[in-house]
Amino acid sequence: TMVAIDMLEDAQKKLVKVFVHGWTFYEQPFLTEAIKFAEGGKSIDEAIEACKEIGDHCFSFSNFVTTSSVRKLMAWRPGMFPEGFTVEDNSFIAFGLPVTTRDVVMPLAERAGKLMTVQNKAMSMVDLQDAEIARVKDNLKPDEKLSKVIVQTIGRIDIGHKFLQKMKDANVPMMDDVELSVCNAGIFAAVVSAWGEMSAVYVVKKV
Repeated sequence: TMVAIDMLEDAQKKLVKVFVHGWTFYEQPFLTEAIKFAEGGKSIDEAIEACKEIGDHCFSFSNFVTTSSVRKLMAWRPGMFPEGFTVEDNSFIAFGLPVTTRDVVMPLAERAGKLMTVQNKAMSMVDLQDAEIARVKDNLKPDEKLSKVIVQTIGRIDIGHKFLQKMKDANVPMMDDVELSVCNAGIFAAVVSAWGEMSAVYVVKKV
């Protein structure tokens, strides 16, 4: 990004504002929030402030991956995992953050290190989804609800829609105007993932 900005003319550079949320490749909730503010005619500074609020206090996620993908990541970036971390053959792992608001702002430098926090393990994707939905319900405080859920899948959009339906069936607390969406993963996620894997990004709000 910074290299691209350096290529601009001085007058163009003055029009650019950079927002860093620290949650690496989980761009979706920030992009959709910025688009919503633009559609409403609000300023860039207002959009950045709203995105900062999400990143600092409201962002959470579940990343559902297979053993093969975890081992690829361990070989590529071993420092992302705790020392001695192992996975069982043919198993499924959910990484994620506690699904609740954060009063204390986590420093940007620490956020990437939280992305490989194991929340659940199972021997099937169905069981892993059920465990994560139960975790979401357990994590949410009585005065909290989900305002946004964005599911990103590797090829299998149907899996994402089924996951959202399972959340509804389980009565996961959601705002009346909750934003629910499913999309295909980008090229980076597709390269480092396996067919049928998925992630779910949550934005938590107090009510």
